[in-house]
Amino acid sequence: MTGRSNIGKTVEELTDHLRLVDHVRALQEGQKEIAEAIRAVNHRLTSIEAEFRILKAETQRDTVREVQQAVHGVEVAVHDELARVTTRLIVLEQAIRRDGLRPVSDAPRGAAGPLRSDGSR
Repeated sequence: MTGRSNIGKTVEELTDHLRLVDHVRALQEGQKEIAEAIRAVNHRLTSIEAEFRILKAETQRDTVREVQQAVHGVEVAVHDELARVTTRLIVLEQAIRRDGLRPVSDAPRGAAGPLRSDGSR
């Protein structure tokens, strides 16, 4: 009987050992799968980072374009206003010459000159 019990114990130990070997193999496979998943996640994160850099660059480019358009609009408005002021000044100078009036700069210091367009002297 001791021979059979020794064989039974040996079979149990062998079975346990085979189960352990199977578990180790399963763990190794799991580690490989985890490593592959980590590589895939890392690759995807790298890809997302690159996409964000591109998006940031495009956003900055678009912002610069919008600012340039706004600045151009202001430049055009200032130029138009300068042109209007220049035209008014020319018209006023011509009117002064035509009416024989002296320009404000020629008037004596104490004399009150004609009213300016803003109502001051």
